Amino acid sequence: MKLSNIEIGRRYGKALFEFALEQKQETAILDELHVLMEIYEQIPDLGEILTDARLRSVEKKQLLTKITDSASEIMTNFLQLLFEYRRLNVLPEIVTAYEQLYDEFTGTYNAHIIAAVELNAEQLDSLRQALKERLNAQKINLTTEVDKTIIGGLIVQVGGQIIDGSIASRIKKLKRVLLND
Repeated sequence: MKLSNIEIGRRYGKALFEFALEQKQETAILDELHVLMEIYEQIPDLGEILTDARLRSVEKKQLLTKITDSASEIMTNFLQLLFEYRRLNVLPEIVTAYEQLYDEFTGTYNAHIIAAVELNAEQLDSLRQALKERLNAQKINLTTEVDKTIIGGLIVQVGGQIIDGSIASRIKKLKRVLLND
């Protein structure tokens, strides 16, 4: 059975994170992965170019050497491993997996808040504190979005959970109850 890129990314991301943790380099490696992702964003086909048959192996190695010029030994060896196993096209999935493990390790959560109106700083601080307590988190990164269709209340997306406290969802539930009775 062929593994999906997400599963491959999880496996490599976990291996890299565990090794970086052993070496006490987890933050430095995360920073290097972010730099690599900037390169991948500038050249969207880079992973495919380094994996498929567009270039000869010698040309691919030269390109990889340019990318790893300023990389740490850990990152250079990791990228060489990905190159040998033809997995450089899965780097975005690896970075995502690594970031998730890093966030779990540091107690950091990313929360996306959808509100009917713009929230002020005091409301955001209160929400951040409530989420910290509820999730037993060290740090909460908030992003916000205004969506007037929810009428009022909030929708909070964090850690794979969705907490829907919107007025629109309450109206829908009430409507279902009234129509079913």
